[in-house]
Amino acid sequence: MNDQKWLLKWLKIRKELYRQLEAEVRHRLGREEPGLVSYRQEYNQEFRKKWQTVPKEDLLSAFKNSRLILMGDFHALQQSQKAHLRIFKSLPKKSKIVLGLECFDAEDQVHIDRFMQGKSSEHDFLKDIDWQNKWGFPWEYYKPLIRWAQKNKIKVYGLNKTVRKYSAAGLRTRDQFAAKKIAEIIGMYPDSSCVVIYGDLHIAEKHLPAEIYKILGEKFRKQTLRIFQNAEEIYFQLLARELESSVDVVRLSRRDYCLMSVPPWVKWQNYLMYLEQAYDLELGDEEDALDYTDHVGRYVHLIAEELGFKVSLANLSVATARDSFLWQNLEEKFSSKELKWIEKMIEEGNSFYLPEVGTAYLARPSVNHAASLAMQFLHAQACQRKALAMHMPKDFMRQIWVEGMAYFGSKIVNHKRKTDTIADIKASLASRNSPELGKEVLMLALTQKMQEVMAVSGRTLSRGQFVPKNKWSYVQASALLGGIMGERLYTGYRKKMISPATLQNFLHKDTESDSFRNIYYEMLETIEALPVSFKSKKEKL
Repeated sequence: MNDQKWLLKWLKIRKELYRQLEAEVRHRLGREEPGLVSYRQEYNQEFRKKWQTVPKEDLLSAFKNSRLILMGDFHALQQSQKAHLRIFKSLPKKSKIVLGLECFDAEDQVHIDRFMQGKSSEHDFLKDIDWQNKWGFPWEYYKPLIRWAQKNKIKVYGLNKTVRKYSAAGLRTRDQFAAKKIAEIIGMYPDSSCVVIYGDLHIAEKHLPAEIYKILGEKFRKQTLRIFQNAEEIYFQLLARELESSVDVVRLSRRDYCLMSVPPWVKWQNYLMYLEQAYDLELGDEEDALDYTDHVGRYVHLIAEELGFKVSLANLSVATARDSFLWQNLEEKFSSKELKWIEKMIEEGNSFYLPEVGTAYLARPSVNHAASLAMQFLHAQACQRKALAMHMPKDFMRQIWVEGMAYFGSKIVNHKRKTDTIADIKASLASRNSPELGKEVLMLALTQKMQEVMAVSGRTLSRGQFVPKNKWSYVQASALLGGIMGERLYTGYRKKMISPATLQNFLHKDTESDSFRNIYYEMLETIEALPVSFKSKKEKL
């Protein structure tokens, strides 16, 4: 297949997936009234103008020189909130900002103040502001942002006014209400930048900004910066130019930017999962519990089509922690020692496939977890893997390879996914602060990687392999190393330095062979020759 045909196939598969997912979300939300259609069309017009790719420094410079920053939010997408936090962490430490949030109602300001001052617990705060009924999107998505503001003593204001009926009139009422609150905040803090995080639709020129300029005057437009997120129209233009993986920021005009942190289908798949999960919880009936097999199966087909595989979903059944039948089925097949290992996998939030029973466990209803699980299933089918790797350190390399393939598959679905690099691991080890992963895990990952590099180059390490005290460290280290491997493999694949045929060959390698160690290093020679896409994931927005 020549490059042009390959690109057209790549585009076609992804456009079809995006359209299918968006249509499913629209269907679940119900028929839109004409006013809502018009409101959304006004938003879409923002992305039909000329744009250019720019480095993130361009955006950060514009941020520092603005009195009002309107940051678009896609509420059901955790990556959207993470993007906000990454920008804040990229600013100079002494930046004077005040934060206005759509996720909090203005009428709850007294509760917001108490929580930000540490005078109420998280549990009490969420209850006081009636988070679940007033907002309803996962608190875990917004929590890191709120904690960052709390730690840095950033004043936080609620901007929302709950409107029960979802309508164009309700959206415009909320725009008018938020505009008045924003104008008040700007007046109270003349020496600070007011940063507003509000739904992406709302920050279109004719929506919230228009209401703000009615109060503060048209001249204030020159002091306002708008940051949209993940515009579909721009994304597919980037994809056609094969720039989708390398571009994080585009500039629409001198005061308008758009962050490109996830592909469109990832955005809409997350929204669909959120809607289905919310519906499932409302049912409260285990017999009607949501089946995620379709979600994972969708990605199995996408990856298989991409790599030229023929695969059957007959042996795929996806379970979650809410499925009461899961443990009963496992008890019939596994020993008590094996059940303890599986229980640990579940407790630690791992998604995994059990070939022994044809069951996949989905830890979180997210695209990355579902896509990784899809690739684990496809990989197990290809290499006829019969068992989960549970015996450490014997299965360490096998597990690294399984994780590497799973990460590679997830990148086919979500190419914006980022992993730790060797530089990140070294930085974490050198940090005085306790890293999210234990020092033992990081040390094991680093020494294993150094051993691999030396072996591939024909040299041997002067000291032996690091032996952790906790066997679970092997699982955590394998996820780190698998991510590094999968990232490199995906970069080589997208740069056409490694073919689908070679990948098929890799996937068919018998992971349970007694000679797998030799097979592993043979494949590693090819992978280590591929380029790395970034030195540190902190480089990316």
